[in-house]
Amino acid sequence: MEILISRFVSDENMDLSLFTDSAMQVAFFQRKVFRNFDHSRFNKRLKDHQISVRSIHAPATDVYHQANNEFMDMLQTIIDIYQVNTITIHPQRGEKKQAKRYYQKLEEEIKKMGIILAYETFEEEAVNRKWISQLEEMHKYFDVLKFPFLGITYDFTHSTYEKSLEEVSRYHEKIKVVHLSDAKKDKPLDMNEYHQHLPLGSGDYKVIKFIDLLLNIKYQHFVVLEYHPEYDHLLKTDAQALQDYILGNQEPLLEIIEQRKVQPLKTTHN
Repeated sequence: MEILISRFVSDENMDLSLFTDSAMQVAFFQRKVFRNFDHSRFNKRLKDHQISVRSIHAPATDVYHQANNEFMDMLQTIIDIYQVNTITIHPQRGEKKQAKRYYQKLEEEIKKMGIILAYETFEEEAVNRKWISQLEEMHKYFDVLKFPFLGITYDFTHSTYEKSLEEVSRYHEKIKVVHLSDAKKDKPLDMNEYHQHLPLGSGDYKVIKFIDLLLNIKYQHFVVLEYHPEYDHLLKTDAQALQDYILGNQEPLLEIIEQRKVQPLKTTHN
C-alpha cells in the first residue's frame, strides 16, 4: 500500500504549506476551474513544496463530455503536467451503452496513454444519478467491457456502514485507489458530506477493521486520506500513523483513534 493525502483544489494560489513534503492525490472538482487553471504554474508550486503528486482526482468530467474533445484533453493535461498514471473519475449521469460506445471509440488512444481510470464508488442513493456507482456493479460491468484501463476508486465513507467490509472482501481485484476517512452512520444523504470525510476515529465506521481487511487481501495500491478542508492540519500526522500501522507499528494510529473517541474534535458543523 502507498499512503497519500488529498486536497481539493480550486485556487492555483492556495496555501500549500500544510502539505509540504507529502505524497498526494491532487483533486479537482469543477470542470471550468480545471480548464482555466494554470497547471504548469501550480505543478511548479507543488514541486517547490516538495509535494510528490502520485495520482490525480479528475474534475467532474466523464467520457460523455465529448464536445470540444473535453474528456481526452483533460486526460492529456493530467498526463503531460502531473505525469501520473492513476486518475480517479467521478461517474456522471448517462447510459451504460453510451459509455461503452464512447470507450470503444477511444480505446486505442487511452491504451497508448498507459493510464488507469479509477471510477469512484458512491452511496446507494446515487444509483439513478450516475451511470455506474456501486462496487459490485463496477466489477461485473468492467469485466463485460474488458477495457484494461478501467479500475475503481473505493470511497469507504460512500459505502453503506453495514456492507463495506463484506463487499470489499468479495470485490477488490479492480480497486486501484481507496479513499479513506471516517463518517457518522445513519445520517441522511448530505451533498456537502459534512457527516463524511471525517478524520479517522471521529465517526462510527469500522476504520481499523477495514485497514486490517486491506492488509489481509494484500491490497497493493493507493490509500488516500480524504478529509474535509477544516481538518487539513491533521492529514500528515494521520498519514504517518497509518503508514506505521501497515508496517506493523499499530500503536500511534490506535492512540489517535482512541483519543478522538474520548475527546471529539471540534468542528464548525453539527
